[in-house]
Order: sequence, then structure tokens, then C-alpha cells
Amino acid sequence: MKRVVFLDRDGTLNVDVGYLHRLEDLELYPWTADALRLLKRAGYTLIVVTNQSGIAHGLIDPGFIQICHDEMRARLAGGGADLDALYYCNHHPRGSIKELSVECRCRKPGPAMVEDAIRDHGIDPKQSWVVGDKWLDVQLGQAVGARSILVRTGWGSEQEQKRPPGQHVDAVCDNLIHAVSVILHNA
Repeated sequence: MKRVVFLDRDGTLNVDVGYLHRLEDLELYPWTADALRLLKRAGYTLIVVTNQSGIAHGLIDPGFIQICHDEMRARLAGGGADLDALYYCNHHPRGSIKELSVECRCRKPGPAMVEDAIRDHGIDPKQSWVVGDKWLDVQLGQAVGARSILVRTGWGSEQEQKRPPGQHVDAVCDNLIHAVSVILHNA
């Protein structure tokens, strides 16, 4: 069984610009490739799980997600890093595209993206981590039995100030490279 770091995309790997819909707005954080390389060297599988409700709202062309992820992987490869898989949810209960305007199990903190990854990649969630900039990322980790880290990049600093009552998190870190140090220390 593999151990995985499930990574949020916007605000964790790259600068959150709202609804990312143009490649020229894709900006990886300067530490992203280094962080991913360190995790890979430590034996972790790296999987992105991202809500992309802009598709359900009609703000992002569905084909752009693949173009964006291909570009992200190309940029990471330039830094000697890669991702093993990318999963996304294109639903939103109040979306403007009828067939995507649904309650679903894949929209974080719902567990379906991680459940799909567990099935596809032979993952042990109890040896895994979820890292993201929102409490829903942390809640996803709890839903699947993984440890979780809230990063202060993206929405994280604001989210940290609005911690839900009783919300557990394994660590709050300044950014992904800081999160990697926590993961590796607790491996």
C-alpha cells in the first residue's frame, strides 16, 4: 500500500487567482518543485485533488483543466518534479450549468476523489496526508483517515483565523515547503 500526499492545487501549489482560466495566470510558488521533489525522494505518491467549480459556473472551459494540468506538469518537470495523478471535481450545487449543478461526493470535503485515488493507486490513507489552504482540505483528510496540514498561502491565513469550533488539524504551516518538513519529520 502506497503512502500519499494529497495536495490542493490553487493556493497550495500555485498562486490562487480566483478562477484560473488562462495559462498566463498559472504561477507556481517558487518552492513547489523543490517540495514535490523532496516528497518523492521520501517515497510519497503525489496526487492533486482540487475543486474546480468554475466549470459548473461556466467560467472555465472544461478542456482547459487538462491544458492547465499539462502545463503545470511541464513546469514542474523543468524543476525535476512531477505529480502522479490529478483529480478534480467540476460540480457546484449552485452552478449555472444544469448537469454540473449538483450535490456530489467528489467536491471537497467529500471523499470521492480520494476514494477514486485509493482504488486507482493502492493507497493506505492512514499513512497519507492532505495539504491545502482551506479547512475543507483538512476536513477531507479527516474524512478519509489521513493526517492534514493547513498552509497559510492562498486562503490559508484567512482560514486560520476562522477555524471552525473543534476543528482538528495536525499542523498549520507557512507554505508547502514548511509542510514537507512536518511530513518528513513525522514519517
